[in-house]
Amino acid sequence: MTIAALVIILLVIGIYAALQFKYNSLEKSLKAYLITVEGYSESDIVSIKAKFGSMPKFPVYVIFADDPNTKYIFTDRDASDWTQLDPKEPQRLKKDN
Repeated sequence: MTIAALVIILLVIGIYAALQFKYNSLEKSLKAYLITVEGYSESDIVSIKAKFGSMPKFPVYVIFADDPNTKYIFTDRDASDWTQLDPKEPQRLKKDN
């Protein structure tokens, strides 16, 4: 019985650690994309937070400094190709400068 409990505990810890690694990886990747590809500065980004969801499986929520009351949702569709999902208007990517 003790071995089974230990295995379950290790399994839960392993799954938790894998999810944290995935979240951290997604957050870093999206931040790099926003800065290097889309031209945002670090000060433009208030927060980036990945979560587990259903559709998409790993949405990443971004709050920008100029619109702190809106959470923008991004996904990489498991292909490192970032797409903004919501809100559709106003479109934050490809801003006109």
